[in-house]
Amino acid sequence: MGTFEVTSSTLNNQYSFKDENLVVNGAYVKDAQNNTLQSISGACYLITESGEPGNYVGNFNGYMRDGEIKYSVSEMSRKDSNLVWTAIGEIEPYVLGENQEENAGE
Repeated sequence: MGTFEVTSSTLNNQYSFKDENLVVNGAYVKDAQNNTLQSISGACYLITESGEPGNYVGNFNGYMRDGEIKYSVSEMSRKDSNLVWTAIGEIEPYVLGENQEENAGE
């Protein structure tokens, strides 16, 4: 009889993040066996005066390399880029498991 072995497994997670400037809708992938982040992505939209997602400003992708996340960010203005980097800084603790309040549901 043959043998069967699961050699890898991943958890695909969808997320939404909102601060006073942006809404980010994205996804991140973790290794299911050791719960380490493999990749993250997000699409970023400016917040309108009514508090809803408005104009698309760009996206980002990140991959875990050498113990840290390496990012690529689409072309956007410096002003929008600063907003996106601020949002990434707030999102990272959640996807890395450093903010246990939001990760309790995983």
